[in-house]
Amino acid sequence: MLVELPNLVPLVCPACRQLTERGRELWTLALAEVYAEAPDGREVLEGSLLCGNGACQRRYPILDGIPILVPHLSELFASQAAAMAMPLHPETLGLLVGQGTDDAPLARLLEHLSIYLDAHWGDRSRPAPDGPGSGPGHAPGGASLFSAVAARAERPVRRAVELGCSVGRGLLSLREGAELTVGIDLHFGALRVARRILGGEPLSYARRKVGRHYETAYLPPLDPAGSPLALICGDALDPPLAPHGFERVVALNMLDSVRSPPQLLSVVDGLCAPGGELLLASPYSWQSGVVEESGRIGGAAPEAALRQLLELGSGLEAPYAIESEQELPWHLRRDARSAHSYLVHTLRARKSG
Repeated sequence: MLVELPNLVPLVCPACRQLTERGRELWTLALAEVYAEAPDGREVLEGSLLCGNGACQRRYPILDGIPILVPHLSELFASQAAAMAMPLHPETLGLLVGQGTDDAPLARLLEHLSIYLDAHWGDRSRPAPDGPGSGPGHAPGGASLFSAVAARAERPVRRAVELGCSVGRGLLSLREGAELTVGIDLHFGALRVARRILGGEPLSYARRKVGRHYETAYLPPLDPAGSPLALICGDALDPPLAPHGFERVVALNMLDSVRSPPQLLSVVDGLCAPGGELLLASPYSWQSGVVEESGRIGGAAPEAALRQLLELGSGLEAPYAIESEQELPWHLRRDARSAHSYLVHTLRARKSG
């Protein structure tokens, strides 16, 4: 975590903020302890943040340079223990999952990272991803979607945020057009990998071949130069950020990945400054157990319903002007023999203000 991050963008305690008759009451976090820092002293690698509310004084850990800002730390650690202690060398990981079961925590983590590292970074990896839908003439992973985000660099902003940033390709695209970029995700393992990649480290990762068999893929180092970037482990439906702090708010393939799409829309609207822009993308691939039935938008025409909701400002702080819409491919390689391909409705809208 950047030492100056709490001064660049207010970090809000997710445990004690509340809505009262006086309005929205928020308490910010300050750096409390530094246990390990980068050699240049600009980044905290391990430490803690402290809530400024005297009645709360909750402390939040900073692990591997990532602040973990969730109200129930024990639940996160219980569900993501493998991500907290995961070794990153593919050969070691393959040995650990090979004799287990498909639903073991580490096996599920390894499968998740294989899918999304290929979707985000497969066009830069060696060897290139194989399997259905790969090869010449096919846009790898989310290349088209990330290119659409990168195109917004032509209109620079002070601050940009991506909810559900995963392993970081969207942040690389956003960073080109913002003075400060913030990425939020609840998947700590994905954030650890994103931090290494975006920090300019080379990465060898485990690419799923079939079942629990993996091979090694290599991602060459990126140029780490660029504007400041912050990764935060937090809930996209309850991000630890103050309202109206960002001129560009991005949520790619998130509307059908949270329990309440309307709540997500309320969050992105709340984070967006007056006159700022939203970049939303979704294949609307609703799944029971992920998205609540009551939260699914628009029946058979979710793209039209989303457009209307934004234009009218229904349930939002203000109406939005739709500036562009397009359908883009999104390809998820699961292993060498299976893949899922989607058409993603991608929309850019500007908040009145």
